Amino acid sequence: MKVYKLAKKEEQEDDLEKMKEWFEKRTRMHIGLVQKYIKKIADYDDRFEELIERNKLHDQSKFEDPENEPYLYISWQYKCKDDGVDWEPPENIKEKMSKATEHHVKNNPHHPEFYSEEEVALINREDRDKPPEKMVDGTKMKDVDIADMCGDWFGMSEERGTNPKEWADNNVNIRWKFTDSQKDLIYELIDKVWENNA
Repeated sequence: MKVYKLAKKEEQEDDLEKMKEWFEKRTRMHIGLVQKYIKKIADYDDRFEELIERNKLHDQSKFEDPENEPYLYISWQYKCKDDGVDWEPPENIKEKMSKATEHHVKNNPHHPEFYSEEEVALINREDRDKPPEKMVDGTKMKDVDIADMCGDWFGMSEERGTNPKEWADNNVNIRWKFTDSQKDLIYELIDKVWENNA
């Protein structure tokens, strides 16, 4: 019995080490892609030059508590899904994953949730890629924040082989509420930066 427990513990530690390695690799890659697109956005419109400096801190909260450990599992879950591997995080970590995601979006200004003053569920706990029950108000985002958000979307789109226009079509004024001028800026950046540079 002791041998089995030891082997199981060693397997868990080995799995956790693989998860850490993948998280580190994937998150650093994402940050690099976002920085690439932020540079393109700043080159397109010098109003957004400040984003180059600001983006040196992009997603750094994922490397700190309370986000770090849960994001190991979040990243691994996406990897397994992409690889066609059936994998579920342990029950005791699922709530931490939701709370880490909520912490992340409430503490990083490239997410519309950062600006929401409502005490509502900001994340769909069943599927974090789908809208929550109530649309999140992003209308307080400044243009620079919208551009930062778009840089994040562009980096994710390159990583996943998707198109940020489809993401915008499925989420603007569905998942997140934006003003007409914010919406115009989102689609302008998709058209002028993503479409011309992808």
